[in-house]
Amino acid sequence: MNKIERVEKEYKKAIKVNPTNSSLYNDYAVFLSKYRKDLESSLKYLNLALKLNPENKIFKSNLNKIIKQQEIKIQRRHNIFLLFIIGVMLWIGYEGYTNFLNLLTLFVLAQTVLNYPKTLYNDN
Repeated sequence: MNKIERVEKEYKKAIKVNPTNSSLYNDYAVFLSKYRKDLESSLKYLNLALKLNPENKIFKSNLNKIIKQQEIKIQRRHNIFLLFIIGVMLWIGYEGYTNFLNLLTLFVLAQTVLNYPKTLYNDN
């Protein structure tokens, strides 16, 4: 067991022993985002910390940082997908199948897919 695994195990034990300690949830969330790069779990634990202590400015700040990290991650995926769609559109054009409706359909599909995941994180 490496050091990160040991620390994670200790956090889980501490939370189990003291489930109303909002600072533990916050600290574990920061640990998860920094060392595990697990933004979804980090959001879960920050939300638990904020349920216990909703006015804590540090918890709110950490939540905003994690949300920003997640938005950057999603934007990178969108950019990669957009490049793929542009590549497909160019390939269709270069192969002699240039059809305005096909290109328009691919573009609309790309925009729909790119905008869809943004709604997944707006339910808070």
